[in-house]
Amino acid sequence: MYRILIVCVGNICRSPMAEAVMRARWPAGEVEVRSAGLAARVGDGVHPMAAEMLKENGLRLDHHAARQIDLQMLVQADLVLAMEHRQLRALAAIAPPLRQRMQLLGRWKGNSEIRDPCGRPRADFVRAFDLIEASAHAWCERMPMNRDSRLCAMPAHT
Repeated sequence: MYRILIVCVGNICRSPMAEAVMRARWPAGEVEVRSAGLAARVGDGVHPMAAEMLKENGLRLDHHAARQIDLQMLVQADLVLAMEHRQLRALAAIAPPLRQRMQLLGRWKGNSEIRDPCGRPRADFVRAFDLIEASAHAWCERMPMNRDSRLCAMPAHT
């Protein structure tokens, strides 16, 4: 199984949204997607506005509890996706030999950083979610286990 770890700061907004979006793109059992934060308050739930973005887009991330990144998570991941360049630098400082596994989530969208919407207006959450969704799709199309780009499309929700 291929393992993807998605990282932001608090593990309550961006990385949980990205985790839910990425999970929806692969059949169960092919890819494990998890998330963590560089400065997470362990146990915190998904930010209410992030949960609203997920719900509006037919996604769920039930029972999410913020996790603090650790070396073991990085070692177990095949791919580590961060939201910002400074997060990539922080991750590389934790595990320099694993640097080649670390990329921006927005790499295939012009190396875009996904700014933290926490404490900002709803429009910032919408912008972050839209870029997360587009970035997840771009990664999905490039993953070696996913040669059929139709699998990358978000599933239809009723």
